[in-house]
This record gives sequence, C-alpha cells and structure tokens, in this order.
Amino acid sequence: MKTLRKIDVLSFAKFQTVLLAMVGLLIGVMIAFFGFIWQAFAGRFIEGGEALPAFGAGLGMAALIILPVMYAVIGFVTGLIGAALFNLVTAITGGIKVQLED
Repeated sequence: MKTLRKIDVLSFAKFQTVLLAMVGLLIGVMIAFFGFIWQAFAGRFIEGGEALPAFGAGLGMAALIILPVMYAVIGFVTGLIGAALFNLVTAITGGIKVQLED
C-alpha cells in the first residue's frame, strides 16, 4: 500500500477542466436536441407563434457553445479549490492509502 499525500493543483485543475467541458458538451447536445424538437413542433401547437419556434433552435445552438465553456471554467476553479483542500486535509490526516500496481 502506498500513501497519497499530495496532488499537483494545476494538474488536477486541468483534468477537471477537460472532464467538465465534456459533461457540458453532453448536456449542450441534449438541450440542442430538445431545442430542435421544440422548433419542429411548437408552430403546430401555438397559434401565431411564428417567432417562438426559432427560440428552440437558438437555445440549442447557444447551449452547444456556452455550456462547455461555462462548465470548463467551473471545472478549473473547482479543480484548483478541490486539490488545494485535498492537500490541506492530507497534510493534517496523513494521506489516503491506495494500492498501486506496476
């Protein structure tokens, strides 16, 4: 058993950035899908709602661009804070025991 005592803060923040950017992209794709579904069917159910169906497509396209960027920024900040807190707590508690294989 080895003891994990410290994490490189910037390295973990980069990992968290990429991970949450992928989550944001996945959520953006789902919102875009439902936005395009809204665009396809909203005109049929809303009288005089010609401008409203475009809202679904606009929301979907914005989600594909904004959400991955927003999630990446949040991931970087939370990665920095999380790794720093981890290092602080492990300095007090002595670390976490992990089993590693060569």
